Amino acid sequence: MKAGIVSYGAYIPKSLVRREDIAKAWDFPSIPGTKAVANADEDSLTMAVEAGADCLKGIDEKTVDGVFFASTTSPFVEKTASSIIAKALDMREDLITIDFTNSLKGGTSALISATDMIEAGKAKTILIIASDMRNPEPATMYEYAFGDAAAALLVSSENRVMEIVDHVSRTEDLIGPWRRAQDDFVRQCAGKYDDLALANNVSKVIKAIAAKSGVDLGKLGKACIYGGDPRAPAKLGKAAGIPPKAVCDILFQILGNTGTAQVFMTLIASLKKVKDDEQILLVGYGDGADAILMKVLDKQKTKDLKRSRRGYMINSATAEAVDVYTKYITYRNALKKEPFKRRTSTVSNHREGSFILRMHGVRCKACGMVQYPMWRSCIEPKCQATDQMEEVKLQKRGKIFTLILDHLEGGNYCETPIPRCVIDLDGGGRILLNMTDCVPKEVKIGMEVEMTFRKVHDGGEFPNYYFKCRPVRERAGSEDDEGTAPNTGAPAAAMPEAM
Repeated sequence: MKAGIVSYGAYIPKSLVRREDIAKAWDFPSIPGTKAVANADEDSLTMAVEAGADCLKGIDEKTVDGVFFASTTSPFVEKTASSIIAKALDMREDLITIDFTNSLKGGTSALISATDMIEAGKAKTILIIASDMRNPEPATMYEYAFGDAAAALLVSSENRVMEIVDHVSRTEDLIGPWRRAQDDFVRQCAGKYDDLALANNVSKVIKAIAAKSGVDLGKLGKACIYGGDPRAPAKLGKAAGIPPKAVCDILFQILGNTGTAQVFMTLIASLKKVKDDEQILLVGYGDGADAILMKVLDKQKTKDLKRSRRGYMINSATAEAVDVYTKYITYRNALKKEPFKRRTSTVSNHREGSFILRMHGVRCKACGMVQYPMWRSCIEPKCQATDQMEEVKLQKRGKIFTLILDHLEGGNYCETPIPRCVIDLDGGGRILLNMTDCVPKEVKIGMEVEMTFRKVHDGGEFPNYYFKCRPVRERAGSEDDEGTAPNTGAPAAAMPEAM
């Protein structure tokens, strides 16, 4: 049986930057819209965990046979980020993990690889996550363009809502854009070379998929085509004979160019309205191009996914513009301030991974009390049983039991305090976590929160990850509302730089 899409998920950071604020900072001509920007405690790996969790909502993560992570901004040059993602999502250890790096078409290449593997009988279900947090050089057009986000697709030969009909790929050695290991920023070549290379590769790969599959491009329901600017997909689609109404918005005006995640995010946003047997084309680009033809198998199940996932709709509706440009460059550490470095042990990180990355606790077999972290003895005063514990998975939602506001974080003084919260988790267990993505003065005892996987420090010259809490990201009204525009009018309240 052919492989297809079973589920999808997405993550958009809480913060947006208005392009008019970038223009004011550098006295440049402004362009409209916003772009999504990750917080100081986020990177492409933490965003991938968020998107993966959204995709796997209501699905047993132990049934997944592989995790493919696509990114041009992995926190590692030599180490797989997908192995950390799998652990943070509490997946099995006997699964295949692969990082698809160094190319903007990493997401579509990962989707093609997963499709071939499943159809060859080497795996049943594979989770693909594309996530990017590209660092633009300040005072360049890339600073207007680059946005941060992650998108995930679950691929299987069973329970499909969409079928992957066919795919083709091509490669070309291109000069630009590029970034070497020692470079801080993405480089670009002069002139219109990038635009010509995009047009050449995309047009050829679209013609190739049409010839191979026999699809009538004039009858496509949707075409999700990579573009470095908001006009590019429409131009490319028109040149290939695809109807203008079928070419999907790449969300540049709201999110910016989200790199490897762009094509998947465009697909997810476009699934707001679908038809049975509708044909959808995905086109990824980067040193060549990929084209993937898909077909909707079940319109109703696809709509049900939209209602049960945060996806693009809810994530974008709960995003807000930061109040000042300097906060954004602080998130990026563009001023190159030397960060405070904690002492840490990579050995301890590995040994204690079940409660650090998986967020597991223990339940006392004698009295049933759930506790965190993993102790040998029960902390219930009337029990205190020793070596009677069983490991359990903790819920990632709860209520604040108590909190303090702390101005000190990582050896620095933060003018805006950081809430440190003691949380009673749903289903049992109590945990102390910092809060992020919040307005500190609005944090209260009894407030409902959810856990979010974040980068906490670089102790031991190694990125250390752990959970924080945040206010539950929900929007007012029905999840079927058509409006998706984020709150970009009034400035958002300040958020601590070190959160």
